[in-house]
Amino acid sequence: MDTTHTPLAAAPESPAALVVRWVDNTIVGISTVLAIGSLAVMFVSLMAEVIVRYLTNQGMGWPTEMPNILFPWLVMGGVVMAAQRGQHIAVTALNGMLGKGGNRILLVSHQILIAATFFYLAWVGMDVIEITGSEAYPVTGISAQWAYLAMIFGFVGLGITALTAMVRVLQAADPLSVRVHHIEEDL
Repeated sequence: MDTTHTPLAAAPESPAALVVRWVDNTIVGISTVLAIGSLAVMFVSLMAEVIVRYLTNQGMGWPTEMPNILFPWLVMGGVVMAAQRGQHIAVTALNGMLGKGGNRILLVSHQILIAATFFYLAWVGMDVIEITGSEAYPVTGISAQWAYLAMIFGFVGLGITALTAMVRVLQAADPLSVRVHHIEEDL
């Protein structure tokens, strides 16, 4: 008699779940590259400025502008990654009083509100991009638009994250299991 245990085959994912997973992975990948890339460029440029200043008593100038241009990208990349991992502050007092159906309605409504808010902010941010188009950093000549474009990237990333979370909430057996932060993953 064969007593080996064969695990149940995982249920195939729906096409919507596959698209959501691909979109989420893409957003996380882009956000990670932007955050780490911004941090690395800021570090290298400021370190170069320190070395040149130490050796020559003169600065290069352009490295001091890098934080102004890249720090918004670092911050917004981190904000989007935190949203993807469910690491933003959440108030869950109401969730304990609602059942699965009530929580599903609450969370879907919440994601719709979040998506609408951040897509609206991205739309309004386009006006800011137009206004800052004539501003440029004096040494590098880089337009201030690049720094403000980080905000639009973040707002769109958060809006898309809300939409993918909504799809996950609609498909999950337990709506409270979507984007739950597991502290063990932080170690």
